[in-house]
Order: sequence, then C-alpha cells, then structure tokens
Amino acid sequence: MKTVPFFISTGTAVLCLILGIWLFVLGGKTQGLQSELQKLQQEAQNQQQNLQLKQQQLQEQMASINEGNTISQQVGPALLKDMATLSLKNEKLKSLLSKHGYNVEVKADETKKENP
Repeated sequence: MKTVPFFISTGTAVLCLILGIWLFVLGGKTQGLQSELQKLQQEAQNQQQNLQLKQQQLQEQMASINEGNTISQQVGPALLKDMATLSLKNEKLKSLLSKHGYNVEVKADETKKENP
C-alpha cells in the first residue's frame, strides 16, 4: 500500500522537474528574443535619427535654393536691363546677349530687350 502514494509523489516530482526545465528553456528563448528586439529597436531609432538629419539638411538646401531664386528674380531683370543699356556702346556685350537670345534695339532713346 505504501507503493501507490510513493509512485504518485515520484511521478508528480518528475513532472514538476520536467515542467521546471521546460520553463527554464522558454525563459532563455524569451530573453534571446527580447535582446534581438532591443537591437532592432535601436537600429530603427538610429535610422529615424539619420532620416531627421537628412530632412533637416534638405530643408536647409531648399531654403538656400529659394533664397537664390528670390535674388535671381529681383536682380536678374535689372541686370539684363543694365547690360542691354551698356551693350549699345559695347559690341562684344551686344553679341554676348544675342548669343543667349536677347536682341537689343534702340527705340526713341530707350533700350528694349526682347526674349524670343
């Protein structure tokens, strides 16, 4: 009669041992997966920082381009008008303007530039 409780308690102990080992293995796997997840999260964070840096550089470049466009729109027409005026006295300047598609003509003491 003593053998039945002994086998039950021994079987329960073995089952607990197996479950303990299984829990230990699963814990190790979980820890490995968490470590890998942290590495991936760190990599994603680094890529986001790089992206933000590149976006900031792009914004700075766009600001420079916009500033250059504004300046060229303000200065360009006045500069062409002055060059057209000077080209009346300088044949080389007149040929340079003609080469780039600007024809200078004198009309009633006024300089006119045409862009074909």
